[in-house]
Amino acid sequence: MVSLCESLDELAFLPADPYAARITALINTYGAGQSFALFWVQKINGIPVAAVSRVDGSMTLCAGENADFEELRAFMNAAGFSSLTCSEECMKKLGIADYKTSYTVKYIGGESPKNIKISRDCDKRKIYDLLCECGFELGDYGAFLADVCARLNKGTASLAAAEENGEVKACAFALFEGIKSVLLGAVATSPSARGRGYASALVGTLAKEKSEKEVFLFCRNDSLLDFYKKIGFEAVGRWAVREME
Repeated sequence: MVSLCESLDELAFLPADPYAARITALINTYGAGQSFALFWVQKINGIPVAAVSRVDGSMTLCAGENADFEELRAFMNAAGFSSLTCSEECMKKLGIADYKTSYTVKYIGGESPKNIKISRDCDKRKIYDLLCECGFELGDYGAFLADVCARLNKGTASLAAAEENGEVKACAFALFEGIKSVLLGAVATSPSARGRGYASALVGTLAKEKSEKEVFLFCRNDSLLDFYKKIGFEAVGRWAVREME
């Protein structure tokens, strides 16, 4: 049975993985029962086995091996979503074939990152422009600003950026700081500043800062796996996203 989740405590069963990080960070940011932010738990014989979040149409699934994927698929189709993010294994169990995927990497530790001056509170418009320049599809700036600021203000996200002469040249986020795990992302370097070690320093710094929890990151494509291995990450699976047209 799938039912609405009313509190963060109901999600304590979730593992330390990137999907749980996203779901628990979101409920911690927005609370339960908002019209734009809803959370559900699937239970079998009274035991929780999966959790689903939907925020502004973006759905995330964290499901264990014992989850009822037929029920989850029927529920998610009925609830509706603009995108679905979960492990590739879960995506296959849901019977969904048309999706994007790449590696999920986990921080296992490494050398201290390059020592650079890191900005924690820079112009969010400059961050947005840099991410767009680097190929991120972010949508409207106002929605981006509201979401990022909500998580930063709540302490469920962190920002690290590198600036040159007042211009943001690189950035990285701890996008979702959950109960047991953290998901890093939005890693970008301006083409004019590549090769200077900014991205590795920012990601490495955030990973070390958050290492009291399990730290994960979704590679944007397979070609980035070697880059993340060099700064202390290892591949632990594959993420998947299904975007509705």
